[in-house]
Amino acid sequence: MRTIWFLLLPGTHILDLGGPLQIMASLEELQLAPVNVRCIAARQQVSSFQGVTLSGLHQLPDRLAPQDLLFVVGNKLSATPADTAILTATARWLAQVVRQTPDIQLCSICTGAFLLGEAGLLDGRQCTTHHRYVDLLRTRYPAAKVLENRLFVEDDGVFTSAGVSSGTDLALHIVSLQFGKVVANQVAQELVIYRRRAGEDVQLRAADLARNHIHPLVHAAQDYMDAHLGTNFSFEQLASQFNVSYRHLARLFRDNTGQTLQNYLRAQRIDLARELLRGSHLNVEQIAERCGYGSSHAFRLAWRQEMPQPPLQFRHALANEGA
Repeated sequence: MRTIWFLLLPGTHILDLGGPLQIMASLEELQLAPVNVRCIAARQQVSSFQGVTLSGLHQLPDRLAPQDLLFVVGNKLSATPADTAILTATARWLAQVVRQTPDIQLCSICTGAFLLGEAGLLDGRQCTTHHRYVDLLRTRYPAAKVLENRLFVEDDGVFTSAGVSSGTDLALHIVSLQFGKVVANQVAQELVIYRRRAGEDVQLRAADLARNHIHPLVHAAQDYMDAHLGTNFSFEQLASQFNVSYRHLARLFRDNTGQTLQNYLRAQRIDLARELLRGSHLNVEQIAERCGYGSSHAFRLAWRQEMPQPPLQFRHALANEGA
């Protein structure tokens, strides 16, 4: 069983904690994945910046297990001697457990990035934080490659996010990576939220807004399409999965999402293609096949309707940004 840890700091922000914590706890509650969610801190209780005292917290463990997830929750940056001492000790603990178990997945929400920086975990890595603190993060940790105007950033297994609502985006993205896109959609549906899946996106896309409804049949159709992006199926076959006609499903889908089945499927396939261009060495022909297209020509035509630059140019731009 994988443990998901939430590290709370003095002056923790409630929303930085609440959104990601609810998402990860839903995996356990809905029995979608074998996880154990725990909140930890240097002390048994932490006062949030919003005035709520969080108690019953677990102590900092001596070590973490490989493949564990650790979220460092954002807090109000403070210079009080008591808080500084706690943060310094916590940063030493964090650096130690990462040395012991380098395979753990690290995620920071908002100003949680400052603790990663203090532990030396941002050196040479791309990262981000709340727009108000981008310059301060850059000044304190000059070896970090701080990016602006990003929801979240991943570099060599370390995720950082802009905080507040973007912590929810990051948590859903992590669920999608670790447990699959269908599971992430089920969590999003349960919590009545829609998803931003790409850290470089600063605006919501139509494909994400298409999940902002409560019709169970339409969600089921979306789940099926999301789980079969690499399969060549017809929309008549899709409708037959739910014992309805194609015309009926198409009407329901358009009425509840504001877009057609064809547009939704294309957007999801291109979203997958973006992930493959970003995180794999597959060529365009291989990516086209993985995304359910019969040829690279058909893939490029679909890509052109969603993206302003050709696939390889998109990949090169990402590579140049990370250089």
